[in-house]
This record gives sequence, structure tokens and C-alpha cells, in this order.
Amino acid sequence: MSFRDNLPRSCLLSERDHAFWRFSMTVRLSDGDLQAKYVIPVEGDFWVPGRDDSMRIMFHSCNGFGCEVSQENSAGPALWRDVWADGMVPQRRASLPCTPELQGKIDQWYFQNYCSWYNTEINIYDDPDIINGFGSYRDKRMRAPIFLGIGRVAWRYYALFQLQIPPNGEQPEDPSWTIGKQLGPYIQERSRSICTTLGKRIMFFGLDCRTERTLKSFAWETTYDAMFERMETELQKSGDTTHLILLLGVPIAAERLLCSHTITAVKMLNKKLGFAGGLLNHFDGSAELLHDLNDHWCAGVHKTERNYFIRRLQHFAMKKQIRITILSGDVHVACVGRFFSAPRVKSPQNRDPRYTIDVISSAITNGGPPMAAANFLDKPNRVHHLDKETQENMMKSLYENPDGQPNRVNKTTLPFRNYAIITEHAGLSGGSRENRVVIKEQLSPELYERDASQQLQAQRAEEPEADLEPAKRATGGSTHANAMAPLSGSRRRDALDCSLRVDINQKDPQGRTRAYGFSIPCLET
Repeated sequence: MSFRDNLPRSCLLSERDHAFWRFSMTVRLSDGDLQAKYVIPVEGDFWVPGRDDSMRIMFHSCNGFGCEVSQENSAGPALWRDVWADGMVPQRRASLPCTPELQGKIDQWYFQNYCSWYNTEINIYDDPDIINGFGSYRDKRMRAPIFLGIGRVAWRYYALFQLQIPPNGEQPEDPSWTIGKQLGPYIQERSRSICTTLGKRIMFFGLDCRTERTLKSFAWETTYDAMFERMETELQKSGDTTHLILLLGVPIAAERLLCSHTITAVKMLNKKLGFAGGLLNHFDGSAELLHDLNDHWCAGVHKTERNYFIRRLQHFAMKKQIRITILSGDVHVACVGRFFSAPRVKSPQNRDPRYTIDVISSAITNGGPPMAAANFLDKPNRVHHLDKETQENMMKSLYENPDGQPNRVNKTTLPFRNYAIITEHAGLSGGSRENRVVIKEQLSPELYERDASQQLQAQRAEEPEADLEPAKRATGGSTHANAMAPLSGSRRRDALDCSLRVDINQKDPQGRTRAYGFSIPCLET
């Protein structure tokens, strides 16, 4: 299918020497995958799945460098750090005016940054689009003129590039949005969460936890209400949905890893022993790996909100008989967190409505912490109790390092660049010879054949109709049948095959990875 110059179009904004245009395309689904090509006059293409299939998903986060990366090894820090943060005490930063000249430079930086790399994706608004931890600093700092100015410009280009709408909104609004009822306190806009489908059986909800973010809350209660009302409405339209994928900015199932005593210990080790200096953000002394404790669900001020949100998600899963899976990033490690029913409930994971995986993939570009720091973060990984009915911990699935060496200390986190692939098992797509060659080239050739052989054995040993073991004992790894998804995967119908692709050597221009797999079954009655 091809589109040319007669596409419907609208000008979102025209100013100075550039204009923003949006072109609308409608593709009729067919029995199989369909490639759509367009010329407007630039050329491009995209794929849509068959009418009875679900999309293959790639998830990544942190596509940029943090403050700990030296300027010599990258393109340099963001503009705000150059002109505002260097050499200034916090009191002066809070009172420095955002002059028209500075506002123009900030505007130009965001525009050039988006033009240099952005392509169409499904995203939510979060602090990498603005400033590290935006919204979670003290109110006085958040209301500093330059902070507010950066927030305005960041929202403007987020709307134009990522939402593809005019900065002031439009009428009628796109039906994908779930719009907040109140203006955010620092970005004077309403939150925009996105609800859509990724094929026939997968619903996606990206929760905007940044527009309304404050030191004390992630989102207004009215925003949570709107989220669940919207998801219920969408489920009523389709009786085929088996999975809900929820995108959050920061991990929620791994919050025990990110607790206050861990951050305090990292700071202490740096002060006393000079350890983990790259983890500290010298802008304000907070831990760079975790940004700021207050920006995470684990902060004391967020604990009630977190537990309320998790219980509400569990109730929704039980009521609608749908499996919920969470995607999050931010912490610069690859890991998998999970919630599950307490052992006394005796639920296999395929029948456990509380079984919720948090796939944590971070970062695809930014550097990770030292291995010693990742091992240190693994120490708190034991079973924790959300309440009498629900437990949580980290899944052990990283038994080997990306180079193939056994990981004897830490089997839950890897501090290397990574991304995730998620595919639905509905007849194993992606197994063509062409796909096999592409996937093989992406992975380490030394490890590919060994891993593939063991993955095939694991796939053949699976009993696709039998109950699975309890969630607490579920595991994964480089020899799991799902590691090379979508090339291979679970034999269990409508399960999600998940593969974490972890960088072997960040200096390798080929970007070869090691694959670690695990499975997420649909919720069976």
C-alpha cells in the first residue's frame, strides 16, 4: 500500500523559519502483515499487523546521556546545565530570571534535539523530556523562573513531536487521549495519558505521571479515576483483550530495590571510600542512578499512593480477567520485578490475578552503574509483603553476564545498556529465514548457537495446557525458550514472550547483545 502527495494534512504550528505539518493515513487491515509506504515528499514506511494479530513490541528508555557522562565522551550536556547549573549556588538558581534571550536558546535546543533523532513511537511524558526529576524537587525550586521556562518549552515540543498536536490542544481531541481534569502545578497543562490497542488482544495504557507530579504525588486522584474508567470502557468494546500493558516512567514492582537506605548507603560509600562516584548527580548531590528518591514510588511520601494504585490494578485484573504487565525504565539496569499472590493462596501463575510483571529496561543509550553497584542493589532482593494477599520480589533470570561468564553474585540486575522485545504467542510470528538471519546478526555469534539449542529443548519440554508453577518460583534466562523472541517462544497460547537484549560491549559498533527470556501467561479462569 502506498500513500503520496494527496494525503489529508494540517499545519500544527508555523513560526520563525519552520512549520509543523501532520499527515493523516488510514490503513485497512488485511489477513496478514501489511507494509504501508508514503511519500510527502520524504519517503518512509511502517508495518501494521493482520486483523487477528497483535503488534510486536520493542520497549526502551533513557535514550540520552545523563549528567555523569563526561562532555568529552558525548555531545555535551543539556543547555540548562551549561548556562544555569554550573558554578551557581541553589539560592541564585531559584531567583535567576528566564530572559527572552535564554528562553530562545532553550527553545532552539529542544527543536534541534528533536529534529536530530525523533521518530514516531508511543511515549509518555516524563522527566527525560524536561529535566531530571522535574516536579519532585521542593516547591521553591520548582517555581524558579528558569525551571518553569524549561517546563513550558519542553511541553511545547513534546506536544508537537510526540503528541503531534498544537501546543494549545485541538478540537476535536484525538480519541486516544485520556485528559486530566486539572492543570498541572508547574506545567500549566492537563495531563495526557494514552489509551490504544496494539492489535486484537493487547490494550495499551501510558499513564502521564509527570504533568501533575509534585513532591507529594505522582498524579491527581481524578486522573487515576479517569484511567480506570477509560480502560473499562475500552474493554467493553472488545471481548478479545487478554493483556493490558501499562507504561509507567519509573519502576513500581522494584521499589524495594530503590529504598532510602540503599541511596543513603551509596552516598556513604562515595564519601568514605570514593566508590560509585558516577552514580552521584553533582547538580544537587542526589544519586544519579536513582535520580532523586522523591521521584520514585519508594519514597515515604508516595508509599500510600503506590499501594493504593497496585491494589486498584489488582482489583481491575480480577474483575476483568485480564493480565496486567508494566513497562518502566529510568534506573539504568535491566531487571524484572513482580507481584504475586501469597503462597497460602496456592495459585499457579496462569491463574493468579495478582501476578503482575514489571519489565524494567534501562538504558538503551545512557551508561549503567559499575557492576559492584548493581550487585549492591541486589542485596535487598527478598520476598516483601505488600499486604496479607500479595508478595513481591525480583525475578532471578540473569544467571550469566552478557559475555557468557556465570553471574555468581547477582542474578536479578545487569548494569548494561539494554532494550526489551515483547511478542504475543499466537502461532509464533517472526520465524522466517530473513528474520532468523537478522536476529542472529544482532546477537553474539559465539553464544547464539549454544543458546538457541538449549532454547529449543526448553520449548519442546513445555506442556502448553498444564498449570504453571507458582509465580514465586517462575524464572527465565539466556536458555529460556523466549530469549530470542519473536524467532522462538512459549508454546502457551496468548502468552507474552519477553526478551531482554543486553549489550555485551558498549564500545562495539555492531551493538551485539545477549538475550534473556521469560514468559507472561494470560490470565486463565
